[in-house]
Amino acid sequence: MNSLNPIWPRVVWASCALLLSIASVSADTRPSDGHAPVDGPINAPVPVADGSAGPSGASAEMAGPAGPPAPPTEVDGPPAAPIRSSRWNTGVRVRARAALVVDMQSGEVVYQKNATSPFPVASITKLMTAVTYMGLNPDLEKQISITRQDVYRSNWTKLRFRERVSARDLLYATLVASDNAAARALARATGLTIEAFVEQMNETAASLGLANSRFTEPTGLDSGNTSTAVDCIALLWNALQDDLLAEILLAKEYRFGTNRRTHTIRTTNRLVREPVSESRWACVGSKTGYIRRAGYCLVLRAVGNDGDDLYAVILGGPTSRTRFTDMRRLLDWSVNTGRDAGPQAGVGG
Repeated sequence: MNSLNPIWPRVVWASCALLLSIASVSADTRPSDGHAPVDGPINAPVPVADGSAGPSGASAEMAGPAGPPAPPTEVDGPPAAPIRSSRWNTGVRVRARAALVVDMQSGEVVYQKNATSPFPVASITKLMTAVTYMGLNPDLEKQISITRQDVYRSNWTKLRFRERVSARDLLYATLVASDNAAARALARATGLTIEAFVEQMNETAASLGLANSRFTEPTGLDSGNTSTAVDCIALLWNALQDDLLAEILLAKEYRFGTNRRTHTIRTTNRLVREPVSESRWACVGSKTGYIRRAGYCLVLRAVGNDGDDLYAVILGGPTSRTRFTDMRRLLDWSVNTGRDAGPQAGVGG
């Protein structure tokens, strides 16, 4: 299994480059009629360590030297307004508060809506919990006893007080089933207090270049866990650079045993459970999230049949159903018509 540490400098630069490129092209996206757009695609490259497009393929790693190169050169004046820059001519309308689609193979920011505005991210927080945990070089076979504090007000968990669970199984429960008690136990498994672990989460976020993310606890139950669509995509990309986390984030179902029982958990992302033959893309890594103040959230990586390597995020969806329908529409549009067709008539949400 690859640790995050050997590619740390490359990961830092990849995240920063993603942030810089999207922030720069979203500085001015007014269409010619002078009305500010609500959402839409932004056609701009996403540079990485060697100056090429972002990573591609199921196990892509950053190319180029380990150290980051100089930042991209600034362009004089505001960028020209791209075509399909508003909801009226994208051909797809997103009902979530924020959304972003990036094609890592071409380096194109395909679609954005409030991509740099911070929102509560609910259980997407657990991605940072897992990345932080793996960055501490843990013993994955370590057995952890579930405490009363782990299960207290956890909202949903299959784990019970005094069950003993391996750290590896806690990772699966945290990311596949979004188990809150598992996330708390995982943080404790590091030997740190919850407060110290949260501090480490924020230090990890800063080291990854996630400048607009803030974490207050490891589960996502607190609405103080906030991030942007840009940061969420960078966080997922970093998580998928670890072989074990990539395997877990792809899992549809997982079974594990404790000292008391055998548990079967299933993914909270129903797009993963759908037959691949029904679409031109397949989800190969994802994390859902929901609390009332965050709405319904989803970040994922999808690989298209024609080679698209798409990272997409929905934040603040009004219902669980619209979270998935919005994402499906975005991905279908992105792989079918989004970047090749001319301006299209918008469709209502």
